[in-house]
Amino acid sequence: MRITALLLVVLSGMFNLRAQTTNTTPNPAPPPWPSNLDEFTVKTNSPENQLVPFYVRIPKGFDPQQAGPYRVLFICPPHNYDGLKTFRNKSDYQELLAVADQRKWFVVSPTFIQKGNVQDRTLCYYYPETFSGKAVTDALDLIAQKYPVDINHIFVHGFSGGAQFAHRFALWAPGRVVAAAINSSSWFDDPTPACNQVAWLVTIGESDPSFENTLGFIGKLQDAGVAPLFRSYIGLLHADAGDSQVVHLDAEFLKFYDDQTRSQLGKTNDGFQTAPTVAMQAKDMPFVGDNQMWEYVPNTDANVSLIAEDSRVYLPSKEIADVWGTPKK
Repeated sequence: MRITALLLVVLSGMFNLRAQTTNTTPNPAPPPWPSNLDEFTVKTNSPENQLVPFYVRIPKGFDPQQAGPYRVLFICPPHNYDGLKTFRNKSDYQELLAVADQRKWFVVSPTFIQKGNVQDRTLCYYYPETFSGKAVTDALDLIAQKYPVDINHIFVHGFSGGAQFAHRFALWAPGRVVAAAINSSSWFDDPTPACNQVAWLVTIGESDPSFENTLGFIGKLQDAGVAPLFRSYIGLLHADAGDSQVVHLDAEFLKFYDDQTRSQLGKTNDGFQTAPTVAMQAKDMPFVGDNQMWEYVPNTDANVSLIAEDSRVYLPSKEIADVWGTPKK
């Protein structure tokens, strides 16, 4: 009995020593806060989002002595995704961040949380009329108090759950949004009368369950007088929303509308419903594509007549056309 008791004491001591050793192992240090990242916090009436962090990436080479104004690219992350991850080295947004540096865009990304039913319009941040729209506009106001940014001519971008919010924000406040890049939104709100003020890019994988929903949204945009840039991708699933070819088209689209509207930066509007229309109309775009063959031709009456009406995608530049598809031989 004494030997057994002694053995138990020894084993107990070894276990405690192991437990103490494990518990006292220091956690790895968090990565250093990037020098070009700032953070703003906004209070909301959402129980799950009482304090929403908005992370702001300052473009490389930013000179605070230069008055600006600077463009804002607002990236809404996917569902329950930490906005801080938008700016990490291996995120899906690296090409967009590189373009932002080249063109001196400030990039803003929040962290929104929704643990319940994402189709509950009274609670979920997908719907800007709940709390999230005001949170974004409040954050933009705070950012503009510190940095010389234009918060009335912004770009919005989103994948998946981020696209849910981004397309609705562009519909909710079209006077603030110049261009919207919407990738793999599972369902959509109907376009508003002012949606034709905004330039729209909508992409979807053809193996995504929301493919038909996306085609429906494209049709409604067209009925509202919009010539949306649409691209579907054979074999891509919903999880492939951040595929490099998708991001590359997003980047070319936003670069084009940055060039088109740079002269408007700094000009005032009411920030919500009334703003100069920036989206090009179909008749003014130099190329038209066939979304059955992913080939494009110059936008002339003779060429357009060869493409079925419901297969036409109007392309505003050669650079975008070459990313979207290939020239028809």
